[in-house]
Amino acid sequence: MKYSLYQIQLTEDVIARIRTSVREKQPRDSVPEFEAKMQAMLGKPKLGLELNLYTKVAEIEAEDLDDVFDIGNIGPESNIIRLGPMHSISVGDIIENTKGERVVVSSFGFDPI
Repeated sequence: MKYSLYQIQLTEDVIARIRTSVREKQPRDSVPEFEAKMQAMLGKPKLGLELNLYTKVAEIEAEDLDDVFDIGNIGPESNIIRLGPMHSISVGDIIENTKGERVVVSSFGFDPI
């Protein structure tokens, strides 16, 4: 089965804004994209979804969600069609099956969205 992988990709502009906010000791939520990424890393994708920050970065041919996770982290690369920059699959990433059902990668397994 083919699965789609969505990740939050921070642009150079956003990274520059994050650095400025840190340097100026502004609260983390002064850069909403950064706050969304931090929440996603805790398995909470809501803000990232609301801000439309998730980008489809790959399609992965796999048997199930556990297989998607394994392939996205250790391969084989032949099962991955990269559509853009992609980091290894981690907490906060979203996986979607061909029926449009989505889950977020959590600390232990997957949570439906």
